[in-house]
Amino acid sequence: MKTRTVIIALVTLVFALTCGKKGYSLTALEIIEKSEKAVRGDSQTGTFDITVKTRRWTRTMRLRSWESRIQKKSFAEIVSPAKDAGNRFLLIGSNMWQYVPKLQQTIKISPSMMLQSWMGSDFTNDDIVKESSIVVDYTHTLIGSETVDGYACYKIQLDPKPEAAVVWGKIIYYAREGDCLPVREEFYNEHGVLKKYMACGAFKTMHDRVIPTVYKMQTTGKEDQYTIMELKETRFNTQIPGQVFTLQNLTRK
Repeated sequence: MKTRTVIIALVTLVFALTCGKKGYSLTALEIIEKSEKAVRGDSQTGTFDITVKTRRWTRTMRLRSWESRIQKKSFAEIVSPAKDAGNRFLLIGSNMWQYVPKLQQTIKISPSMMLQSWMGSDFTNDDIVKESSIVVDYTHTLIGSETVDGYACYKIQLDPKPEAAVVWGKIIYYAREGDCLPVREEFYNEHGVLKKYMACGAFKTMHDRVIPTVYKMQTTGKEDQYTIMELKETRFNTQIPGQVFTLQNLTRK
């Protein structure tokens, strides 16, 4: 046991010295905070095209979204195609609702449903409304560096805090060393099994900053099935009317 402890200590020391030689000036938490601030801002409005591909069919939906990261509120609405238009999603704190226009019914999404597929895609309900926070709900460890899709990246492990109501056992997060923008995220269950991963690319200027504009979510073991979310337009840090984040707006006709 003592030998194992010494080995772990030596490995930790070597990694720390290596990080120092590479000139890492940011902690793991600072990298994640900078990444989240870049891609989400304090508030964000946007329009996305979401393409779901399965073995048998492919379909594309257009989604509009409003998010206040500081208030922990978000609202999203499908605007096309016609058969899906009017489906709306509201998050206030840890409470989420979906309005289904065909049923003219509001459904309360329980915490156990946050990991379920969103509209048949590889994204979950949690991915769309961002109920959990990778800044607040996880501890962060810089475990190395790796080249991903041609970019030199920080490699950070996110482990859920004991009190956090999150859906993943851990997340491995790759962020570009130059600007901390996300390149890849890997999602593992509580047994350490990789369940899905997301590639972030097509970096370009949107509004007032460079961000990834295409996100491809792939479920492991289903190579012929994936979901692509493409950001068409966005605005950061603008005033969002308070009535957007209300049950009245969710169920409006």
